[in-house]
Amino acid sequence: MTIPTVPALVVPEVFSRWLESRGLIYQILVDFYGRKPSLSLVARWSTNRQMAVAAEMTEGGRELKRYLCSQNPSELPMICEKETLEYTRLMNERPVSLFVAREAAELGREQEFCNVLSDVYASAGIVFKKCSGEADDHIAIELEFMAVMHERMLFNSFSIRSAMELLDIQERFLEEHLLKWTPQFCSRFNAATDSPLYLGLSHMLEEFLPQDLQMLRAWRASLESSAATMA
Repeated sequence: MTIPTVPALVVPEVFSRWLESRGLIYQILVDFYGRKPSLSLVARWSTNRQMAVAAEMTEGGRELKRYLCSQNPSELPMICEKETLEYTRLMNERPVSLFVAREAAELGREQEFCNVLSDVYASAGIVFKKCSGEADDHIAIELEFMAVMHERMLFNSFSIRSAMELLDIQERFLEEHLLKWTPQFCSRFNAATDSPLYLGLSHMLEEFLPQDLQMLRAWRASLESSAATMA
């Protein structure tokens, strides 16, 4: 009896560098969009050497790197206090807030739209533990979904077939969700703040997501070519 084989996953160098950085970028965005900038959070990212490498993928990342990595440690408490006030002003989900950082709000959809996102996460086998009761369409949750899917693809893809399945999920999520609403969110965000931290994050977000989709598509083409060669 012939046992069918699944082509092994080989990652070219250009995609390897992207894979090494994209998870870190998603985590930076999740951390700062999902919570107030505590001293431990700012200190951790301002001294993270891997962040410096990942930041070079976008101009927004370079802005963020210059801001966080150039601070004197003694100044960090004052910076955190200042940026915490800005986070509250921009991101607090109250009627008087400047923004509601949610897909439904940006696209004028009903609150029940969260059920759509909940089904997407459940179909991927993901259930989020939400410390602050975030909605499923909150920007931090949507970005965390991509971070989790990246981790699965990075550490659990032992074949072209499994990589392609995880690529499908991420491409669809970017096309059908994040890239549908984050451009206008970032545009309004940029106009509403002069914070180096939040401008850097916003610029990183609006630059990185289209780049990430382009790289996912390019890797798909590479995998399909490899599969055809091995067939």
